[in-house]
Amino acid sequence: MSVNEKSTTKSDDVDVIQSYLNVAFFKKYTCYPNLETFLNSAGFSAKTPPEFLSIPVAALDDLVQKNTKFATWSAMVSSAGDFYFEQQMKEIKFKSI
Repeated sequence: MSVNEKSTTKSDDVDVIQSYLNVAFFKKYTCYPNLETFLNSAGFSAKTPPEFLSIPVAALDDLVQKNTKFATWSAMVSSAGDFYFEQQMKEIKFKSI
């Protein structure tokens, strides 16, 4: 099953995922400089949304398990979303109450 088959992800959703999986996230949580290099290390190309969407989720899970502390691709993207939100809050100097 590919990313596209598992969900209704469209080009805009791919852009969001790529925004979450930014350089700062990769620097903190992996030994790779960015998403492209991470995917290329397993022989995948994701220069276009269709290329990204064609990558099997099982292959992404395997790549994530072998190269990060995360158990699955979904867990990594979820954590990246949290990280992205925290970074955005810091940029606007949001302070929790």
